[in-house]
Amino acid sequence: MSLIFKRHASFFGNLGESVSKIVPKPHRFFKVTKPVGFEKPPVHLRDLPRKKWLTKENLNVPKRIWDFYFDGITRRTRVDKIQKDLAYGGMYDFHVYMKTKGRLFEAPVSYFKKDKSLFFPNFGARTLREQNVELMDVLQQAKVTVLKVYSADSGKEMVADYFKIPGSDDNYLSKTGIDEFQKAFPQSQIVELLLSEKWSNHFVHTYVTPRKLRAEVPESQHDKFLVALRDAVLSREDREKLLMTNTYAGYVYLIDDSFRIRWVGCGQPEEKEVQGLWRALKGLERETGRKLVKTR
Repeated sequence: MSLIFKRHASFFGNLGESVSKIVPKPHRFFKVTKPVGFEKPPVHLRDLPRKKWLTKENLNVPKRIWDFYFDGITRRTRVDKIQKDLAYGGMYDFHVYMKTKGRLFEAPVSYFKKDKSLFFPNFGARTLREQNVELMDVLQQAKVTVLKVYSADSGKEMVADYFKIPGSDDNYLSKTGIDEFQKAFPQSQIVELLLSEKWSNHFVHTYVTPRKLRAEVPESQHDKFLVALRDAVLSREDREKLLMTNTYAGYVYLIDDSFRIRWVGCGQPEEKEVQGLWRALKGLERETGRKLVKTR
């Protein structure tokens, strides 16, 4: 009888704990004051160790089934992931988006020092030229990269103000604007990254919309417009490290040639944040120029 009572108590205790974990915490607006990203630098996919699939462990199907259902660590990891997905899924993202209009945080006043900055990860993506590339190889094409990231049209639109040309109705991503950008920032580039939320969206983004986009996007940007399946390249934990926590928001990163994140912005920006982005880019170009002078 005592054993049965303990089991019931344990059951209800775990149930209460589970319910509390699927209730999301309300989003709190904050100002970015410290570097974001990964501690370790990115590595080319070809240099990653390949895991063998035909191993005794993988072929031991009964043990894998047992571990899946009964192994404590395996089950706990799986349950934690499910609970987090339930708590911070699409409905939560939409609620936060409606409340904040996608402005999840305030951008830093200035760019982070290089020795303190953290890294942006590497992963595979597909360009508008229908070529498979690694993000690292694209970032290496310039000393500084302005990386525009979004998953939904709302995110694309809300960060549009970052790319408006001062004193003009044009923007730096238009066919005429990209030339203005190259004149103003000769050591930099703009890269656009569309992270498809689902497989169905990814199919459309990969095989349906590229033809239309190639007509809209400047030809010089076709190899700088990237598409990837979000959850396949960035887990929820990875996105949290990048402050990329809302599906409906848009994000802007400044990444230097060592793949370090030097500045980050999000959502509909205030004027001071727009000015902060371009001021930071000018500062990073000056930093790169000093480095070039020293190495001559």
